[in-house]
Amino acid sequence: MRYRMIETPTGLFALLQSPDGRIGSTWIVDEDDPAVVDCECDESILSDLTQRVREYFAGRIVDFSDVPLPEGSEFFSRCWAACRTIPRGETRGYGELAEMSGAKAAAARAAGQAMRRNPLPIIVPCHRVLATGGRLGGFCGSDDPQSRQLNVKRWLLGLEGASPRVDRESTGAVIEEQELLFNTI
Repeated sequence: MRYRMIETPTGLFALLQSPDGRIGSTWIVDEDDPAVVDCECDESILSDLTQRVREYFAGRIVDFSDVPLPEGSEFFSRCWAACRTIPRGETRGYGELAEMSGAKAAAARAAGQAMRRNPLPIIVPCHRVLATGGRLGGFCGSDDPQSRQLNVKRWLLGLEGASPRVDRESTGAVIEEQELLFNTI
């Protein structure tokens, strides 16, 4: 497995490529991060995709539709494909995503698990999927409202112009969107 690091306003982001060409992406802390510790850093891989990720983080509209979806169960694959159809600046609920994937809204938890296990964040924009009532839900494995991961999700939604509704019960206060988005990452 090889990887390429990209510095972003939300921290180090890695693009990964397996020997068979499959692609993944993730945030990492440094080169000792478990996601890349057994991988070889190769700044020559995925040049076009790296450029598009940089453009995305610069606030430009970027098309990732040509990037192959990751392998997964049939339902997860349908969820990842449906998630890619959510337009920039818009959000959907987990129940809506389940329906978009051909299941009933009652499959919202399963759709949430598909997003939790999304191996291509940004490229499959799982940050655009919210919990009931517009709450953030989870992101990159965390559902702690004060976590770095959910601050990244807030930042990404702000970058795209899709401000999440603030859940007063989980945060304890109304958060000023711009201050939160750009000062807590």
